[in-house]
Amino acid sequence: MSNPIGKNNMIYNDLSHLRKPKRSFYNWIIFAVFLTLALGIWFIGINHQLFLEINHEHGLLPNVLWGGLNLLSYSKFFILPVLLIILTFSLKRERILNVLLLVIAYYVVFAALKVAVGEARPYIVLPEGSFFWLNYFEDAVKSAHKSFPSGHTGNMAVFVFAVSNLFFVNKKSLQFIMLLLLILTAFARICTGWHWPLDVIASGLIGYLLVKLCFAIDLKRLISKRG
Repeated sequence: MSNPIGKNNMIYNDLSHLRKPKRSFYNWIIFAVFLTLALGIWFIGINHQLFLEINHEHGLLPNVLWGGLNLLSYSKFFILPVLLIILTFSLKRERILNVLLLVIAYYVVFAALKVAVGEARPYIVLPEGSFFWLNYFEDAVKSAHKSFPSGHTGNMAVFVFAVSNLFFVNKKSLQFIMLLLLILTAFARICTGWHWPLDVIASGLIGYLLVKLCFAIDLKRLISKRG
């Protein structure tokens, strides 16, 4: 006698791939919204004005929180990349090659864009005393013209989207917490006077694209073919 529960489970598993495109579609809709927002800020020319309005509200949260987020997401300290590698190696080892590729891609892409664009930071453009600036450990001289994109925000975006993709696929509450962490990091970069709004929005978008691209590549198959 056939097992109807077993058949139902098989059908459920066979149709599982049909639910994934729907979730991915919503993600791309959100991506398009933020891309449109970034283009709108650039086209209207309110990047500097929006920076000042957000920066002047830095007192809504304590400076130690803003500084802590800056420290956590500082790419030169390797906190988030190392944490991501350790988590993946421990819990989802089959994706470790994709994560390593992602970490390398992040550092290469963001470093290249910073040099290529050469965007001046707010403390170079705006008059001294016109905004709040907080610096604990960053080299303001060497990075004076490396505002775009935001390495901190990109670092956090790669971590957030990778962790959500690897471990929190069906856990919306945890995905929300991770997204909140990214948003707070983006605001931290503006509220401490280091980045323009366009810098952080673009970094989130680039981080999302890097995760999608690096996770879509079947590295094991490519390696096995070459072997």
